[in-house]
Amino acid sequence: MNNFAYMSGTGNDFIVSTYTGPTSEIQIISLVADSDYDVDGVIFVESIDGKTVRMHYYNSDGSTAELCVNGVRCTAKYAIDNEMVSTNKITVKAPVGDLEATVEDSLVKVNAPIPSYLSDQINIDKYLGVKSEVGNPHFLVNVEDVEIFELAQFAEQVNESSYFPNGANVEVYEIINENFIKTRVYERGVGETDACGSGALCLFNYLYMEKKVNTPMTILFPGGELDMEYINSEIFLSGSVTYL
Repeated sequence: MNNFAYMSGTGNDFIVSTYTGPTSEIQIISLVADSDYDVDGVIFVESIDGKTVRMHYYNSDGSTAELCVNGVRCTAKYAIDNEMVSTNKITVKAPVGDLEATVEDSLVKVNAPIPSYLSDQINIDKYLGVKSEVGNPHFLVNVEDVEIFELAQFAEQVNESSYFPNGANVEVYEIINENFIKTRVYERGVGETDACGSGALCLFNYLYMEKKVNTPMTILFPGGELDMEYINSEIFLSGSVTYL
């Protein structure tokens, strides 16, 4: 791989390299197995022009995903640090469309797509939750104590249900107050991860639209914080990107 790096977007850890051509599922699984870190995915960054790159993203099991916002943030940071672009305001081409990212040192902000959600709640194993989508599907569940919740077991039941025939990312959350949410996430094709950008978008949009949180506000993941904000009907997500 060219210009190989390990990067972390608020606890989402990735192998990142320059794109050189198509990669098979077996190659991705081999890269993950040989990794020095427990990574959530593999990203290849393809140069398009002086302000645009394309993100080729794979989950750790070799499958592809419609959206990985923390992966987009790492892609933008990697593109600048490897002089693939000539500006700190970058367009990252992802499967869901073009996302605009701004890089200021280790802080990367993304103008993100707005999720949709269903107002009617779904009952799975006696837990009521909300189905939300932002290119990929999510199930959002309010629980009493995020830290002790049996997330992996519950996520297995969610992904076996008829509500999510293609699986879903599962977020359990507590509202600390109108400015802070605490959450954990189990990502489809990965397992429990330390953060999830698309999950943060779904949580923030749903809770803000239901008038349960303010803007701006912060979502607390095990891996760190993501700051969320609505500006003129657009959602912005920002957080740190570091090298491992």
